[in-house]
Amino acid sequence: MRLVTVLAFCVALVACGSAPDGIPSPTPPPASTSSAQDVYVLNFFGDEQGSPAQRPADLVISEFSTMNKLMWDKWGPDTAVGRGKLTGSWCLPDCLERPYEAQITLATPVGKAGRTYFTSYSIEPDDMQSAQEQGADLAGTLQTP
Repeated sequence: MRLVTVLAFCVALVACGSAPDGIPSPTPPPASTSSAQDVYVLNFFGDEQGSPAQRPADLVISEFSTMNKLMWDKWGPDTAVGRGKLTGSWCLPDCLERPYEAQITLATPVGKAGRTYFTSYSIEPDDMQSAQEQGADLAGTLQTP
């Protein structure tokens, strides 16, 4: 009977999270979550294969558009927001000398190849009407590995 009582006491202590000597049992750390530093964008600027980048100064958005001189106000974990100069094949040759000032938002983070990547973009040029008239691709899907 005494052995049963001792075993029941030990089981009760373990169930409460304490060892018999009163020292709390270790608890596993909380599951890690993506932080702002853990989110990337696949960037093809200067790299035909593309490479993971965070807060890039220059970013190839699509086969038609690039943003340069980017300054990021926010980076992750759910969105990234920055301002820079928008150019593209849709506005040549004029926008090479006078690129559009624009805000870019990256969103929709998805896990790929062991990292989290932004997978969508939207661009708001300061001169929206002119950019739309010239055929700017102002929203779309970003490539991922």
